[in-house]
Amino acid sequence: MKTKKTLTALSAFIILISALITGCGSAGDHSSKSGLYFDTVVSVEIFGSDAEELAGECMNMCRHYESLFDKNTASSDIAKINAGSGKEISVDPETVRLITEALRYSEMSDGCFDITIGPVSSLWDFHEEASSLPSEESLSRACAKVGYRNISVSAKDCTVTIPDGYALDVGGAAKGFIADRIAEYLGTRSITGAIINMGGDLKLVGTKSDGRMFNIGVNDPADDGNMICSLYLSDTSVATSGTYERCFTLDGKKYHHILDPSTGYPVDTDIESVTVITGNALSSDCLCTVCIMLGSKEAMALIESLDDTEAVILKTDGTVIRSSGAGAYIRQ
Repeated sequence: MKTKKTLTALSAFIILISALITGCGSAGDHSSKSGLYFDTVVSVEIFGSDAEELAGECMNMCRHYESLFDKNTASSDIAKINAGSGKEISVDPETVRLITEALRYSEMSDGCFDITIGPVSSLWDFHEEASSLPSEESLSRACAKVGYRNISVSAKDCTVTIPDGYALDVGGAAKGFIADRIAEYLGTRSITGAIINMGGDLKLVGTKSDGRMFNIGVNDPADDGNMICSLYLSDTSVATSGTYERCFTLDGKKYHHILDPSTGYPVDTDIESVTVITGNALSSDCLCTVCIMLGSKEAMALIESLDDTEAVILKTDGTVIRSSGAGAYIRQ
């Protein structure tokens, strides 16, 4: 069984290599940097003027945002909110922005995506092979402390309040949010293009040095050497998530990390993996979770209802389905 760090790093490495081996070109300055943030491998690949300096600044941004959003760092905004005992907590404006944007997907999914899942997620450990499960009693108590509608956010005062016993877990939105902020920063600089890889969630800025689109491979989780399809993309975001990541098997049953806020257990879904293509990385990040929660039929209906959003879904029976506009990006 691969650990969480190993699986996430491997997923990031495979997707990034798939993008790069197709040829990003050699014209102009070029630099790449990587680091471990939010328990995953983050990397940036930049083409254009001052690439080395810009790549370093991107890593500094990751470090800064981790200091705000990592629930396991006592000095972070998220940790302070969780330890607030129902009090109003002053936070950085970017923390308010992240929470506000994430709440849109809670509303859209009627709570399937819920950043107050913290009391539930804290009962599970997907780092190592488990020998037991959380008790039904503990999960029931934790689920009673989940409810995004109970978050109070003031953009004017930069404060966040949650009820005593609640806990935020923004892991399902933070990587995409940070990728979007890095892309905004790079967009003000003289670069040809960039690949921002937040542990497999990609934000693509511009194009390759020769003007061609980036080629991103969507891998088959059952066979790392096989691709479901190739996506040709520029100036967009793509994220892949699945029940094969961060999981363990106990007594012949697989338990994965995408938890149902209503039960506390991994959601029962017919989706093995989903890849979402859309304009911003936070959307693709959150929508991956929402799709898995909904199941393939409702997920595809949701994707079709959203503008400029496409998806490729691998079902647990091996069937691949894709949204009506996904073909514009796909090369078999």
